[in-house]
Amino acid sequence: MLDSSRTVTTRLTLTVSAATGDARLDAELRYDANDPLAVSLAIGTQCDQPVVWVFARDLLASGVSAPVGEGDITIEPAEGNDIRITLATDCLATLVAPRGRVAEFLIETFTRVPSGSEFDAVDFDAEIAALLA
Repeated sequence: MLDSSRTVTTRLTLTVSAATGDARLDAELRYDANDPLAVSLAIGTQCDQPVVWVFARDLLASGVSAPVGEGDITIEPAEGNDIRITLATDCLATLVAPRGRVAEFLIETFTRVPSGSEFDAVDFDAEIAALLA
């Protein structure tokens, strides 16, 4: 069972830019303190199988105020009070999210697990033993 004090979920509506025009999709940012370095972005949460991207919490935090990222994920401030998240695989998806909602989400995640304390609760000996078993 998940400990709700260790998880953070924020619902968003993303604007997806395409050549044929903009579309709006339901999405969620998710954080679980059991995986303290990562956040996930679930896109199309109204669908049976949303598309989920997992990336570094610090990447999202840095992208709120300055362009960051290389390769598959880049994040940068956008016009107005938004941020632009670009996801690249076989195709390119550009998503626009409200910066304020993302910032609130990040504040809550850093409240749960402050920066620099991500590994405080990890028993490295147990983790290594599990890998070697």
